[in-house]
Amino acid sequence: MKKLGLIGGVGPESSIEYYRLIIKRFQEKTGTKDYPELIINSVNMTEMLNYVFNNQLDKLVDFLSERIKILELSGVDFCAIASNTPHIVFERLVERTTIPLISIVEATCKEIRDKKMQRVGLFGTKSTMTNGFYNRVAERFDIDILMPEDNKQDYIHHKYMNELVFNKILPDTKQQLIQIVNELKEKESIQGLILGGTELPLILNQSDFKDIVILDSTKIHVESIVNKMIEV
Repeated sequence: MKKLGLIGGVGPESSIEYYRLIIKRFQEKTGTKDYPELIINSVNMTEMLNYVFNNQLDKLVDFLSERIKILELSGVDFCAIASNTPHIVFERLVERTTIPLISIVEATCKEIRDKKMQRVGLFGTKSTMTNGFYNRVAERFDIDILMPEDNKQDYIHHKYMNELVFNKILPDTKQQLIQIVNELKEKESIQGLILGGTELPLILNQSDFKDIVILDSTKIHVESIVNKMIEV
């Protein structure tokens, strides 16, 4: 069994879900009641997001690489970040670490390719939707990533940071998000939607939609993590 180092706390609710899902999938895939070994470094989300939203990417790289280094020194075999937004600097982090990093973006794009989809929508923080890091990876797999209009992006970001991060699930917000998805499907003919924020599955899931595939980046990432844990 390979030991995982997880950058968590970004945000806390999704980190709890990562922990639960990793244990569940590990036991399912190994057919045992064993528990996987992992170390979580729960970081200061406020500090990290300040670097993101103020476009201080050098400071973001330093912040994350220092915390990944703590996990490296703890003896983990590989690392993952339990959030989409920090993947803005994923390639730079790979250059600063000596252990493998499992990308949520690459894992999600591989899943889209395997499902033979070419046009998918993306929800997440404003930075995730606009920075282009999903698009850059998706291009390698001949996938088009489509985003809602700017004002809808602002709405999604506001609800994400002020409600979902705090596990505040409101019916009106859910209905508004579903309407934005339906409008994106009508306008851009998307075949699926990436829940590119690890708190988004708290409010949206496949049962909300009949004609598009919901791509839960958290579950997809967890699958890649567990596969790495048990690989020979």
